Amino acid sequence: MKQKIKQFFLTFILVVVAYTGIFADNPMVPYVGMADPHIHIFNNKAYLYATRDADSTAQDFVMPDWNIWSSDDLINWTLERTICPTETYMGESTSCWAADIAYKNGHYYFYFSNGNVNTGVMKGTSPTGPFVDALGEPLLHEDLTIGKEYDPTVLVDDDENAYLVFGHHRSYEDDLSFYIVKLNDDMISLAEKPQEIQIIHAPDLDTMVLRGNDKPNLHKRNGIYYLSAGSHYATSKNVYGPYTTRGNTGNNKFGLDSRAHGNFFEWNNQWFHTWCYFHLGRDVARYRESYISYLHYKENGEMVTDTVLLEKHFETGVGQYDADWDKIEAEWYMDASNVTKRESPNGGFEIQDIKNNGYLFFPNIHNLEQAKSISFHLASANGGTIQVRGDDLNGPLLGSVNIPPTGGWHSYQKIDTDLKNLKDVNGVYLVFKGQDNSILHLDWFNFQD
Repeated sequence: MKQKIKQFFLTFILVVVAYTGIFADNPMVPYVGMADPHIHIFNNKAYLYATRDADSTAQDFVMPDWNIWSSDDLINWTLERTICPTETYMGESTSCWAADIAYKNGHYYFYFSNGNVNTGVMKGTSPTGPFVDALGEPLLHEDLTIGKEYDPTVLVDDDENAYLVFGHHRSYEDDLSFYIVKLNDDMISLAEKPQEIQIIHAPDLDTMVLRGNDKPNLHKRNGIYYLSAGSHYATSKNVYGPYTTRGNTGNNKFGLDSRAHGNFFEWNNQWFHTWCYFHLGRDVARYRESYISYLHYKENGEMVTDTVLLEKHFETGVGQYDADWDKIEAEWYMDASNVTKRESPNGGFEIQDIKNNGYLFFPNIHNLEQAKSISFHLASANGGTIQVRGDDLNGPLLGSVNIPPTGGWHSYQKIDTDLKNLKDVNGVYLVFKGQDNSILHLDWFNFQD
């Protein structure tokens, strides 16, 4: 009876969310067990694909289905569809393990795990389905390799060739590895025999980095392929590898460790990291929720999940701010143009290479009406202007300040300007004006009452 009540409660929550949407911080969707999240941007909208941990007291994984959520802002999430295993060759099952999706040739292909046994594929014409089982049997059969054929990730490369990476890697077990296989153009058949991925362990890194994990993820940036498992990752300039370990994107807090299964994605010139977390403790229950933060890249290609945001404002999530915060880091924007995010000489990251008419957008600033002025911590060699506009790139002018040369790119000053017309304003655009290709370097800003 208790189990039936729990299942009814979870089903009720999902139904309510489906019809009303939900405003989430961290976790992204509370009260719903969400594991192995993958967020993809299709037609300028975010879609979250995840499996579901159905029981917050279970000592083993109870994963009865996959959910598809959508969002216009990474804050408000609406349940679009639940995919049941009975829609596939799996039949009745509570082993709906990790899944991923890709778009090609006018169709969306949903690759899903049948537990840790094999992998199937569904096909549809919309990011939210409906999807149909494309084969009626596994795409990756359990005897395809000497390893494990589950936990797929899919990458459609710049040349439109598509690749699946899958498996369970353990550096100390010869029969457990990650594998990569090229897909045919139809996306539902293999173009070759899967190849084992070689991982080279950098000698100066933590010996635990990528030593053993399942749920690989593969993405590409600036010609570099990133193979990750949890928040640990390795890189290569060849999709087949070998891959060299680079470290942990996080700090082993907030679940940013080997179990942080998820993905990395870009939207509106900003990068993000989403992952799942045994927030109750893995020894308590096989129950996870999913989280999100900003992601930054160093000049050498290393990835950094923004733990500054997590340490100070973990429950707030991305895309939301408060005028009462002591500072809002410039790299926490939700949209940008004609700017570059780079490492700051002050530590962390800042915004550089700001060109004329470049901008940063910060929506959803709570308590903004109370602000009387705004302060910018910046450096500039030649000077320029910052316009503060409300809610729109061409919205009402809330304030404007001329930035004098500060003495060079390593000479920072705090420069203020008064604000007005803040009634009914929810967010701000910072619009930059100047004659140089790099007007100023913006580290952070804050508001004063």
